Amino acid sequence: MATKEAIVHFIEKPEGGEAKISPRQSLLTNNPSLDDLISKVSAAYNKRAGKIYGGFEEDGQEYPFGGWLKSYVDGELDLLQFGNATLTRFKQMLDEQTEAFSGYLLFARQEVLEVDQLLLLVLSTSPAVIIDDQLELNEAHHLELGKVQLGAKVNLDEWSKGTGTQFISFVKSRSGKEISESFRRCIGSTEEVDSKAQTQTLLKVFNDYCSDADLPSGQASAVKQKAYEYCNEQVESGNRVHLQELSCVMDTSDPDKFYNYASEQEVDLKSEIPADRGGLKKFVRYSGSMKGMSLSFSEMLLGEQILYDADTDTLTIRGVPPTLKKQLSRNKS
Repeated sequence: MATKEAIVHFIEKPEGGEAKISPRQSLLTNNPSLDDLISKVSAAYNKRAGKIYGGFEEDGQEYPFGGWLKSYVDGELDLLQFGNATLTRFKQMLDEQTEAFSGYLLFARQEVLEVDQLLLLVLSTSPAVIIDDQLELNEAHHLELGKVQLGAKVNLDEWSKGTGTQFISFVKSRSGKEISESFRRCIGSTEEVDSKAQTQTLLKVFNDYCSDADLPSGQASAVKQKAYEYCNEQVESGNRVHLQELSCVMDTSDPDKFYNYASEQEVDLKSEIPADRGGLKKFVRYSGSMKGMSLSFSEMLLGEQILYDADTDTLTIRGVPPTLKKQLSRNKS
């Protein structure tokens, strides 16, 4: 990953009040510290679950971000001008809603695996205590590099070539729907694909495939593990799951078998899937909860250490975890 240029601004809005912006007047110095920062926040963004994928709204007057971005990519605007225009637009969107908001708006252009990308992320700070040169305790704030409030990533190459309608991914704020909608309107993104829904569809097709192929339990577990490792690697690197590649990973002797099966199913499953990291765990784990109880275990244990009887609606666990066994023994005594 190579950082081309970056800038950060600050925006704060009290509940029911007007947003105030603090724009930076120059680009961030491009050095190893910046590379480290962008690398960490980019990884945090890639790990965020529930991404939405889409393109730009067609109404350029109502949604000017796409036009500004084109001018920036074409060299008609620099990052400082583009960032200030977007910051002002975001302020306007925030002023139309009532929720409180505070964060650093980071713009970063980077090249990842020869793909030109733009990151637009909102970062938060958390309070901390530091010891200064006089060994005095002072309050401070530091960036939470492992968390992304909300943000977006634009595949500039895909957008410029006009090869798709899902070149933008964005994650919504966990703190408020109005904030998320303000951000979406600011960048003018459509909502074409829901990564959670696509991952659920992929899992259903995958499980149906394993069932219809009547794979032995051991072979099915091995295939699930391979599928999970490939999909998770794609998500970790910020890439999509390609059905053709997944099919080859699952069965190198017949690389088109799963792909052909998936194509024949009457479901809305894309050939390139923006998979959801959390949902992928269902490839290799069973989990569930009810009042007073929560269970989670590797699917490889089913039929071995864990037995399921559908007729009696029971699970039998062979070999209780040592820590749980100790707790049960203490309670019994």
